[in-house]
Amino acid sequence: MADTLQKYWTKRNFGVTAEPKGAVTRSGKALSFVIQKHAARRLHYDFRLELDGTLKSWAVPKGPSLDPADKRMAVHVEDHPLAYATFEGVIPPGQYGAGTVIVWDRGTWVPIGDASEGYREGKLKFELHGEKLHGRWTLIRMRGRAGERQDPWLLIKERDETARPAAEYDITEALPDSVNAQSGTSASKSAPAAKSRSNATSKRRSAAALQLPEGARLAKLPLALSPQLATLAAAAPSRGDWIYEIKFDGYRVLARVDGSDIRLFTRRGHDWTSRMKHLAKSIATLQLPSGWIDGEIVIESGQGRTDFQALQNAFDAAATADIRYLVFDLPYYAGHDLRQVPLRERRNLLRQLMAKNTSDHLKFSEDFDADAGSLLEAACKLRLEGVIGKRADSSYVSARSPNWIKLKCTQRQEFVIGGYTDPKGSRTGIGSLLLGVHDLQGHLLYAGNVGTGFDQKTLNDLLKKLSALRVVKPPFDPLPAGVRGHWVNPKLVAEVSFGEWTQDGRIRHSVFHGLRTDKLAEKITKEEAVAVAEPTSMPKKRANVAKAGKAPKAIKATNAAKATKAAAATALGVKISHGERVIDQSAGLTKLDLVRYYEGIAEYMLPHLKGRPTSLVRGPSGISGQLFFQKHVDTLRIPGINELDPSFLPGHPPMLEIATATALIQAAQLNVIEFHTWNATVKSIENPDRILFDLDPGEGVTWQHVVEGTMLTKTFLDELKLKSFLKTSGGKGLHVVVPLSPVADWDEVKDFSEAVVVHLARTVPQRFVAVSGPKNRLGKIFIDYLRNGRGATTAAAFSARARPGLGVSMPLAWHELEALQSASQWNTVNALGRLKKQRADPWIDYKRTRQTTKRAAQILAG
Repeated sequence: MADTLQKYWTKRNFGVTAEPKGAVTRSGKALSFVIQKHAARRLHYDFRLELDGTLKSWAVPKGPSLDPADKRMAVHVEDHPLAYATFEGVIPPGQYGAGTVIVWDRGTWVPIGDASEGYREGKLKFELHGEKLHGRWTLIRMRGRAGERQDPWLLIKERDETARPAAEYDITEALPDSVNAQSGTSASKSAPAAKSRSNATSKRRSAAALQLPEGARLAKLPLALSPQLATLAAAAPSRGDWIYEIKFDGYRVLARVDGSDIRLFTRRGHDWTSRMKHLAKSIATLQLPSGWIDGEIVIESGQGRTDFQALQNAFDAAATADIRYLVFDLPYYAGHDLRQVPLRERRNLLRQLMAKNTSDHLKFSEDFDADAGSLLEAACKLRLEGVIGKRADSSYVSARSPNWIKLKCTQRQEFVIGGYTDPKGSRTGIGSLLLGVHDLQGHLLYAGNVGTGFDQKTLNDLLKKLSALRVVKPPFDPLPAGVRGHWVNPKLVAEVSFGEWTQDGRIRHSVFHGLRTDKLAEKITKEEAVAVAEPTSMPKKRANVAKAGKAPKAIKATNAAKATKAAAATALGVKISHGERVIDQSAGLTKLDLVRYYEGIAEYMLPHLKGRPTSLVRGPSGISGQLFFQKHVDTLRIPGINELDPSFLPGHPPMLEIATATALIQAAQLNVIEFHTWNATVKSIENPDRILFDLDPGEGVTWQHVVEGTMLTKTFLDELKLKSFLKTSGGKGLHVVVPLSPVADWDEVKDFSEAVVVHLARTVPQRFVAVSGPKNRLGKIFIDYLRNGRGATTAAAFSARARPGLGVSMPLAWHELEALQSASQWNTVNALGRLKKQRADPWIDYKRTRQTTKRAAQILAG
């Protein structure tokens, strides 16, 4: 039996690597499995199943997919000891598998049939019960090629209730991090890293001289870190404390410093240290204590410009000596987590550290003391790509965030290459690339072509790469009439600048800039610019002007015109009084703005209001004044609002129902900002027709953790065979809604929802808590099941929220969760634009869903 680990032992030097030697053992419990994300020379996922006393192991380059159509290559490798299942750490350079290992998923597995026989025969079927992966899977051995040292297998997701289309959801992208609460190096240090601790002590002493800013928290150094990403903004913000940097034309790279062990990772987690050894050496000269540095690698082309094509050519030619690393953030430093420290203070600390830099390959990305408009104009004149704006007081989150924005000189984004045309005239290689972007349903839509921006070397290289991907069937769905070319498997991503989008969804005046190997083709969609939410307080200068009454004449005239227009406004025949009154000082939004929002949103919102008892949140003095919660017809009667049967709530005045667009406008006219509804309709008031799980993050919870927690909730509901739907709250958290056939009573539904939340809190205690209260929720998410009691209400879909920015509760498709930037991303300004552009209702199946809690309760009970 011990011979099964002989190959594993011979490949490792246990005096150097921290990997466990282990032995052939049995856990004595249910069979375990583990998936370890391994950032070695190439990023891959090590899939390991406990069988016959060891972990049978496969290397899966792309990781598991929930789509049964994806047959993922899984290369069979040597058995590992069971003790390896808990290993997280850094395998030192020069050792087999050198790189960073994290535990991406773990749990138990149940064979379908005889596992040992299936393994020998090359067809192993099983069920997974992990923290991320669930349902039925199959491993199938393929017929290998002659001379192959390792057997090729395929890892395939079976078609069951846990399967999901790849275009809708990529679990490796959505949940990239370790399942451990904190992945650090303390439990499994590589030998060189452990040895370097004493050397790092003196460095920490010198670092202590640079006083750590307030908000720095003691923390282990994570083995992996996903970067914060910027949102494309429609215009520069007019208020708030922002800092601006030049937008570089390069690759995002994060540097992990752990004593003498310095590694460079791409935004997708690939370890590129071996490709840029000169940068690792340059960082080493700074003699920093442990930490993570965020920045961009570029090749400079003069006058402050960077050249993306030259950067790509450098990697293709393995001539990377000219690559420089421009650093701009410091999420971790000297044993402390700085992510909650304001950006300006993180950058000040990084600037001090870079003051002793002597390497030409490292540079601090300076910010500029200028307004965004002037800086962007200057950047465009210099033919730069644009500028990046960052809120000076913002924290660091591993997600796309509206606190970082990008302002571009020209429109520019990534496109999927779906084909190419033949060259004409004297050109050789290709004529043009046929481009596409994915819609919300995962269809690749034709977006036009690009035929400029190539040199001869690039043309020849593209032809070679595209020829290897040739297919017969065009990947565009639908294929527009007249579009012809050679079709390719849509795997390559091109970065293209262009002048504009046409009305039929094509780009004009396009220029090719290079291929993007750091972005997945299936994730490429049309990049939409969003309005930037303004801060809650006005800048001092503007506030003083307003106080002194010295606004310029032009501003006074504009405000007077707005006031005159608002005073005469009507909506659906309802006269709007005091429409000019500002109800949200942070964004300058008025009562009339809110009324116009409800006027436009009525057709979408009314199906979520009709037939339900509705409570109203009124704000006569705006969101900063006193708010009134009205459930009944008592002191205020609103024209057009229905009074419900008093027997629904004996001893109280009748409850309210909003059933028409006019009633919605009448409510807004009487200063109603929010609309909250019951989880039952008047047709069956004692039998709820939905369960609502309100994910409410406590202090210190990052947005990425909210996203991950929401997906974990959805995954568990899938396991209970309950279909669920997603919407933003418009505030801090997210809502997961489970439609029900109205058969169970209130107590039964509330008890079931509580059991679900308690189970999640026990299973994933590092993420969830089942007890409310700020102290209990510190650093965790409280899933509020109390929303499912009789008489409890929740903000209705499309309702505005009485918070700065007037966010709205927006229904979403599940595949939109990963790219969601905040719970208030959609607001009264941009929500209607989204609805008019979307091709399909993300909740189209909601009304057609028929399910009860009976079977789910049985599964939950075990």
